[in-house]
Amino acid sequence: MHVTTFHACFTKISVIPVPIRRPTNTGTHAPSRRHDRLLSSRQNGTSSTSFTEVCRKTHDPQMCSRVLAASSAPPSGLLNAQISAVASFALRLTHSSYRLARHIVTIPLPQSAPLKYQGALDDCMELMNDTVHELKLCISRLSGLGNMSGPSYITQSQLMDAQVALSASCTYQDTCSDELNDKGMPSAPAAQLRKQVINTSNAVAVALDLANTLRQRKAS
Repeated sequence: MHVTTFHACFTKISVIPVPIRRPTNTGTHAPSRRHDRLLSSRQNGTSSTSFTEVCRKTHDPQMCSRVLAASSAPPSGLLNAQISAVASFALRLTHSSYRLARHIVTIPLPQSAPLKYQGALDDCMELMNDTVHELKLCISRLSGLGNMSGPSYITQSQLMDAQVALSASCTYQDTCSDELNDKGMPSAPAAQLRKQVINTSNAVAVALDLANTLRQRKAS
């Protein structure tokens, strides 16, 4: 029986041109250090925000809030750190799924099971490796955003890299999910693997939603 899978990764990358704004000092005194920090944070699009606020804008607010509440990211912290926390959660899920897939490969298939099951697992493990690479790239790019004080196009490039990496991860996980569903893997471990892959896709989609929010803030 074919099972129709809901794809969480329907979010498109939000691309918004960002005008370069130059701060002006109209007073007679130099801005305070706190003002400098706030201005730099605002320009980089990393200003502090409550995760309950940004999670409401994602397609799965409950997962978003649950993951961030359990993470080391402060409840009202930099948005790029919150995106990294969700991406890190997705990375852990991907590692777990890969280990489970390797275990399933060692289980003898029933005589009625076609060889295409093995092919589906091999494809998924390759896609999981690709997902790990993309999520690590995303986390790396996001970690640099809060420390940047250079031209706006640099942070634009860093954020775009993170968004593209998340979008690719979504595609990889959805493709794996389709493979497992189409082949109708019969075992209980395979059912658990399908569930984990869907959860990973969901988490990556939430991270992509948050990244789009960050890009919109950079443009405001």
